[in-house]
Amino acid sequence: MRRPVTLLAMLAIVVAACGEKVEDDTISVQTDWFASTDHAALYAAELYGYFEDRNLDVEIRQGGPGIRAANDVATETATFGLALTENTILAAAEDVELLSVFATYQESPIGLMVHESSGVSDIEGIADLTVQIFPGQVFWEVLKHETGIAPVEIAFDGSMTAWAENPDWAVQGFATTNPFDARKAGARPRMLTATQLGFRSYAGVIFTRQSYARENPQAVQSFVEALQQGFAEFLADPEPVIEYINDKVNADFLIEVGEAAASVMQDLAVSQDTESSGLGAMNAGVWDDVAARMFDAGIIRSEVDASTLWTNAYLSSHGARVIQ
Repeated sequence: MRRPVTLLAMLAIVVAACGEKVEDDTISVQTDWFASTDHAALYAAELYGYFEDRNLDVEIRQGGPGIRAANDVATETATFGLALTENTILAAAEDVELLSVFATYQESPIGLMVHESSGVSDIEGIADLTVQIFPGQVFWEVLKHETGIAPVEIAFDGSMTAWAENPDWAVQGFATTNPFDARKAGARPRMLTATQLGFRSYAGVIFTRQSYARENPQAVQSFVEALQQGFAEFLADPEPVIEYINDKVNADFLIEVGEAAASVMQDLAVSQDTESSGLGAMNAGVWDDVAARMFDAGIIRSEVDASTLWTNAYLSSHGARVIQ
């Protein structure tokens, strides 16, 4: 079970330099969790040589417990990081200047998984359940603030066992993997993503430092174009990328899980924005909405100008530009 960003972890972001800085001729990417199809754009670009075609030396670093990609990018120990829209906004509220350049998911797969037998299909129904969740999840804190619901909460330990035994529980989950695991174990789950519950944000967002983008616009554009090309290949034919991740990167990521995830990703990774501007595209409405709602809910202490935190300028349908 992957563990998405929590509020407390992000508010502890450090800006003082720590560790060794990356070499100037190497692009390092710190992911948010162990290698999976959530990182398909990266591993497809690696598998098919799209980084190499653009003379990019790219090192992909797997995430895991305790890894905070925003910290590594802010302290220049990684060139790019991967996280949620919320991460960049939380960082900006702490005066850390990051720039998001590619969104894997147009709608975050994070949400709550319930039992079909509960009959719950919306946020109001969640109020009557016991919710097992990692403390401080942004989407959950915002929705509680806006709706006034106050269900019983239990800290999530990463295991689905307790949820499986309690039909009146909801558990934090990832739409690409957890419903598959639950069905395999004999449960009948219903996945309600954060978007379905009323909070849309991007996930699998690739970001870098504002200063790096200013100083290396061509490298950023080449990197993003390789991601677009790799992700397009994956969506068209997921199997080679799934096998590559399983065989060469993370043997714990099972092929059957990857296949189930890929079918879900087809819906979550495309939108009107990607149709018009290319895979990875974002729009101002989503960013502005997330930032405003985080401020209203008291998750960030100061308002954030979300327009400075993202750009589509490096997508293949746009020319390179220098970030001002």
